[in-house]
Amino acid sequence: MEEAWERMPVPVIMPKFEMAQESGKILRWLKQEGEPVAKGEPILEVETDKVAMEVEAPASGTLVGIRAGPGEVVPIGQPIAYILQPGEAGEAPSPMPSAPAVPQVPRATPVAERIARAHGVDLHAIAGTGPGGRVTKADVEAYLAGRAPVEAEGKIPAVPAARRLARELGVDLHTVRGTGPGGRIQSEDVRRAAEALRRVAEPEAPAPPAIRRRVPLAGMRRAIAERMLRSVREAPQFTVSVDVEMSRALALVEDLATWMEREGGPRVTLTALLVKACAWALRRHPALNATLEGEEILEWEAVNIGVAVAVPEGLVVPVIHDVDRRGLVEIAQVLEEKAKRAREGHLRPEDVLGGTFTLSNLGMYGVDRFTAILNPPQAAILAVGRVAKRPAVGEGDRVEVRPMATLTLTADHRIVDGAQAARFLDDLRMVLERPGIMLG
Repeated sequence: MEEAWERMPVPVIMPKFEMAQESGKILRWLKQEGEPVAKGEPILEVETDKVAMEVEAPASGTLVGIRAGPGEVVPIGQPIAYILQPGEAGEAPSPMPSAPAVPQVPRATPVAERIARAHGVDLHAIAGTGPGGRVTKADVEAYLAGRAPVEAEGKIPAVPAARRLARELGVDLHTVRGTGPGGRIQSEDVRRAAEALRRVAEPEAPAPPAIRRRVPLAGMRRAIAERMLRSVREAPQFTVSVDVEMSRALALVEDLATWMEREGGPRVTLTALLVKACAWALRRHPALNATLEGEEILEWEAVNIGVAVAVPEGLVVPVIHDVDRRGLVEIAQVLEEKAKRAREGHLRPEDVLGGTFTLSNLGMYGVDRFTAILNPPQAAILAVGRVAKRPAVGEGDRVEVRPMATLTLTADHRIVDGAQAARFLDDLRMVLERPGIMLG
């Protein structure tokens, strides 16, 4: 019995990467139907609300029975394929049904649509002569003229009352579609045609601009939209800003970068120093290293700082854990590794979970200052602009040109008050202007 159990097909299930995850979307299969796989080998990529992940084979054998293809969303825990173990026989599954074809909606000018609607004409039946096959007013009128049935004596079939009404309203019966027996035109048909002509007399609205492409609001983009909408809808957010003199910070980064280049170590950046400085300030102001959970404010012991990283699909926030316990060079190394995995789409669940504070630096894009939206359920997020030379008042009221940067803190007013945010920023400015303080 035990040997037979070991040789049963092993299901590949949609895994759960996050606590709130309900489903996952298949991006692509790295292994195809009938191919051999090894236990622990990546066999497909799955996208969650936050990031794309690789799913590993739970056993060695042959991949069979693929039940979902790229783009399909599958609930967590549901089998999406099976692995036949060595020595086990199995039948190849039937191919997945292809998605039904989506009928093309004909393009038509607004006036053409109104006339067609008034006469009950299906635009699919009309060949458009406008740009790109667009159905025009002339196309619909020509179609209606061709459809009007003609009596043997060459007259349009219409009841006498409809003929009188057409003369009164100035309607050409050749353009009217009859709904009576044998296609005979009724008075109501004439009234509908008159109303359509009245609308046609109105100036035609210009055609809308051509659409370059349609991008579905899905995957990561949809997740970002939902999280940010919930953030601004639920959290009363306020911002405070401070200008920081960055000459000493830049000198420290330059010295370490030169040393690491000589020693073959990681590239030390200003962002790494900002992460370290934020951790130092958060230790002094734990109210900002917090989240709101129900009726409680949770202040966290660990300082885990997420750093926003731009990727082609949107934005991900890999997290550096226990920042306050790491040195600047180690922070730079972890930041470099996680940013690289983020851009390649290879982040692991532990790379994005557990953040207690977020840093967003757009200085490298030439942005002077900006306001970031809270990353729920965190209490605060810091937005950093570029370092640029600006006039500043020095000793003896002398105006000097110095490298300056603007830091803007966004905070949840349910958790943090303005005075707390101001004191945090003041300490952060102090430690960036005198980074040697962090060595104490």
